[in-house]
Amino acid sequence: MAVHIKISSLPTQCHIDPLVITDIADPRRLRRAARVCERWGERVQKSVYLMELDTGDLLRLQAALVKILHGSEDSARYYALCGMDIARSSGEGLGSGLNPVSSHWII
Repeated sequence: MAVHIKISSLPTQCHIDPLVITDIADPRRLRRAARVCERWGERVQKSVYLMELDTGDLLRLQAALVKILHGSEDSARYYALCGMDIARSSGEGLGSGLNPVSSHWII
């Protein structure tokens, strides 16, 4: 079962930069989840995605993944990144990562 970021106290259209990490046992479910995640963000490793979402998009992403995952075998984790996390991040190789934005929420 997926663990959801607690967003009930945030404004409806709050900007969130989640790092989404999936661990899915079945190759078919893995491909389905990957397609869903790639619609919402950038794949930075095999099962790791960086996204720039508002709260409504995050809820839709979580709902789509819950329909795919089997709670006893699979997981999805959502880590909200703040502006300082993004500004201090770096990387090599493929992918562009997230652009620092002046107003981020720390969740």
